[in-house]
Amino acid sequence: MTEPHNRAGQLPETPHDAPFDRGKIDALLTRVRDGAEIDLLEATLDAIAWDAFAADGGQPLSPLERAELRDYYRIKWSDVGPLYLAELLSTEFMTEQRARGSIEFSPRLLELGRGDPEVWAEIRQFFRRKEIATGLLLLAHRQTPDQPA
Repeated sequence: MTEPHNRAGQLPETPHDAPFDRGKIDALLTRVRDGAEIDLLEATLDAIAWDAFAADGGQPLSPLERAELRDYYRIKWSDVGPLYLAELLSTEFMTEQRARGSIEFSPRLLELGRGDPEVWAEIRQFFRRKEIATGLLLLAHRQTPDQPA
């Protein structure tokens, strides 16, 4: 296999660095809402925009090279927890909803982000930590036999 790379000339190290096809993430959320059970690592790999990668010389990856690269990331990211992947995919989903206009920010909120980026970053950090704490609690929950479902 030639050494694949993204258009910037390097491979992403973490799922956070990967290029995503947000339309695929939107379709994923539709399936989940309809009751589908998923493997979050496979769902993340399915949502990657594999066209963003190229072989040496800028050539598109062959189907075999693309499959090998997917396998590489399946192994590389096998220890990445489902909470991280769910958070990443949900962030990409919300970003797409905002880009489509399904979610609008008020002019006042937009001004806060532009005019006071430190406060904006503080708010984002707060909600990231809250979501992580919620996820950790959910993952740690064990239902006892005498509890209702």
